[in-house]
Amino acid sequence: MSKPRDFVCRCSSLKDALAALGRLPSILHQAFTQWGSVDIVVREHVEKRSNDQNRLQRLWCKEAAQQLEGNTAEYWRGYCKYMFGIKILCRDSEDYREACKRVLGHLSHEQRIELMMEPHDYPVTRGMTKPQKSEYLQLMWEFFTGQGVRLTDPSMLGREQYKEAA
Repeated sequence: MSKPRDFVCRCSSLKDALAALGRLPSILHQAFTQWGSVDIVVREHVEKRSNDQNRLQRLWCKEAAQQLEGNTAEYWRGYCKYMFGIKILCRDSEDYREACKRVLGHLSHEQRIELMMEPHDYPVTRGMTKPQKSEYLQLMWEFFTGQGVRLTDPSMLGREQYKEAA
């Protein structure tokens, strides 16, 4: 028998929730057989970062690389993940904070940035919620514009205001 996976079902109506409950008995049977006990959790759904936010982050890193000599867009992506993203996630999650101490604690500043970049690509922004990613993009905006970099304004992309694009 294969190992059961976490069962996650996002429901936005009672009808959706009842349909998910219909699938639950077989999932619970498999889980009890494999694990012995389970946690059943119902919580508010928090929306993950958006594709627009991801595209904006990549665009700004590219613009920074074009305007600041000496570093690539990938370097700036790694730099921002380490300097801004890690701080946000560590502030908001004790588990993430402890994992960062274990994994990053013995590394130099340069090694930490390199770990954020391809091919390693330490997970930072992919675990962010929309509000966290908005905060992250705001910190990127402040940092790069403070360095004199002219970044694409999200309002020019058809967004009403920065927070919605971010």
